[in-house]
Amino acid sequence: MADRLPPELIIEIVHYLPLTDATLGVLTQVCSTWRRVIASEPKLWRKLILSPRVNWDRCVRPSQSHIEFGQQWLQRAGPCGLEIFIDDSAIRETRTRTPRPYNLLDVIMPFYKQWQALQLSLHFDCYKPLFDMVGSELTMLEEVSLEFPWRYGDVIQLEQQLIKTFDAAPRLKHVQLVSNSKHSLPLSLPDRILFPYQRLTTLVLEYVSDANPSVLTQILAVATNLECARFGLGYQGAWDRDYEDLTADEWERRYELHCSTRSFASCSKLMDLEIISQGVIEADFVLEVLTAPALQELRLYHHFALKLSNALETFQKRSKAPLRLLHLHYYDDDEAGTDLVPFLELVGETLQELVYDVHDSTFDQRVLETMEMITFPHDTGDSTRAGKSYDPLLPNLKRLGVALHFCYPEFARAFGRAVASRGYADVSPCCWLKDWLKEHRLEEVMLYCDWFEHHASENVTVRELKRQLRSFEEREVDALQMTWCGKGWGRESPPKWLPCEAGTNRTFSFDNR
Repeated sequence: MADRLPPELIIEIVHYLPLTDATLGVLTQVCSTWRRVIASEPKLWRKLILSPRVNWDRCVRPSQSHIEFGQQWLQRAGPCGLEIFIDDSAIRETRTRTPRPYNLLDVIMPFYKQWQALQLSLHFDCYKPLFDMVGSELTMLEEVSLEFPWRYGDVIQLEQQLIKTFDAAPRLKHVQLVSNSKHSLPLSLPDRILFPYQRLTTLVLEYVSDANPSVLTQILAVATNLECARFGLGYQGAWDRDYEDLTADEWERRYELHCSTRSFASCSKLMDLEIISQGVIEADFVLEVLTAPALQELRLYHHFALKLSNALETFQKRSKAPLRLLHLHYYDDDEAGTDLVPFLELVGETLQELVYDVHDSTFDQRVLETMEMITFPHDTGDSTRAGKSYDPLLPNLKRLGVALHFCYPEFARAFGRAVASRGYADVSPCCWLKDWLKEHRLEEVMLYCDWFEHHASENVTVRELKRQLRSFEEREVDALQMTWCGKGWGRESPPKWLPCEAGTNRTFSFDNR
């Protein structure tokens, strides 16, 4: 029966399945007709995934047979653009430092003219064939993702000349360079690898430029077509291994030196920006010299909050960005906190999502003040014929997320008032605010908490907050969408807690509910 199906129907059936070597291997065994049709359809073979854990069970080291298998696969793709994913993590897990006779890149090098998307995670030495390419035009290449799983103590050897492999890629739009080590690379890869930054629309650089942090601003100055950017910066091992021995004056001089080499950048098309900092170079290092008038989404994972409020305020005054989403994560917050209100006033008309994470053991008074400022109505003190005028902060806010280590009673009361005032409090039918609040209702709330105060009287306040918010959830009309996160809500809570990653808390967002 199967051998009677028309070829176009067989191809359509196969396209609905995951196109792995195992899947295609099974399908080609159905009958000779299926084998002939599948083997002769180039589009089925344009995506190749090479990983010893996936493709070569119980085999850690690549051999000549593995190279031949991969090349036969790609030959069947004909002239189609190739999507290639290579991961040698199983080889790295053996922790062997002996030379390997075969490199997984040997599979794909003969097909470089057809590369459309490259996603590679390799030992640094294995990139040599790629970095040694000179004068080879990558005419179809659109996306590049290179991951460097560097281990502290590894020796990185690069030739002195610039790596120009990707400079001859006229269609390249998306670039990602990532080091997944807890220590930054001891050299700045963006200083060594040339990319056509002026053509890129997406750029991700995570812990590969800390040896020269100002290179990020220099790249932004020429990357005028960027729409999405993510930067990870500031691991302490990047500058000197004796970083902890630096005096305050030495540290200040070094930081000022890097600041003096920054470039002012105007990215008129940038809409999505994420900066992850780890305590050495902070987000203000970039924000102070950046203008982004089209920015809509800003995510900052910031080690210290000390300078952030001023940097945000001056950035917004300069950019006048129509910001819709703001995520602020301080995972080692300064006791003095940070006053966000002046900045929030500047983005008040456009901001629709605010995630405010001060996941730290010390309670930040500024969090409490922010909750009070976004509570409706907020009295400005100016009298009018109606009695009072109101200047609500963030009137168009739709989603609010707050993460704290402790849920203090003061915060519980302030948070409950803020949510209730955003369209859930009982308002007199004749009150002029009723219709206005319905149009500006807070739709979704996320609250993260690990612990509460242990005194019974203080826990009463927290229990009242839970009852209050759940009553908003249970409304038949205009119900609040509520997500409870963290371990502090107890066994009776729905199992919706989200474990935050150490250091960055990057899982706390509405995207990961």
